[in-house]
Amino acid sequence: MRTIKAIFLAVLLLLSTHVFAYTDDEQIEFCGAVVDGNIPIVKKYLDSGVMKVNDVFFGWAPVLSAASQGQLPMVKFLVEHGANINYQHPITKLTPVSTAAYDGNNELLEYLLKNGGDPNIQMRGGISVLRVTRQEGRAATADILVKYGAKDDGCQDEKCF
Repeated sequence: MRTIKAIFLAVLLLLSTHVFAYTDDEQIEFCGAVVDGNIPIVKKYLDSGVMKVNDVFFGWAPVLSAASQGQLPMVKFLVEHGANINYQHPITKLTPVSTAAYDGNNELLEYLLKNGGDPNIQMRGGISVLRVTRQEGRAATADILVKYGAKDDGCQDEKCF
């Protein structure tokens, strides 16, 4: 039995410490700071190495969380620190660009597109971001997407969702 315990302990010690790098409280504080736009707290965690700019929490990367809340300064901060601007949620297939476009946040959308955001990444069900903005009656948002090369080649049904 001691041998089994010793082997188990050795395996645990060999695992990456990153798995154990942060507590639930730290994760909650970090994620809360991202959606609240609290750059000093996010910076503290990134600078310490406890959190990484592209860590994913329940499918949400920090840049996607910040974009979904319209937090332009936070999105800029994260992108400047290496965030994957085209991160796509594994289930919803949302990206920072699609959330900004869907919300009609044209200032955030323009920033994302100017900095490498892809307007042609399709959402769940193969729906194009351009199609959604047009269906929602957001002509100005659709114009911005077209300006940056968006194609309406997603879902071709009369109404996609």
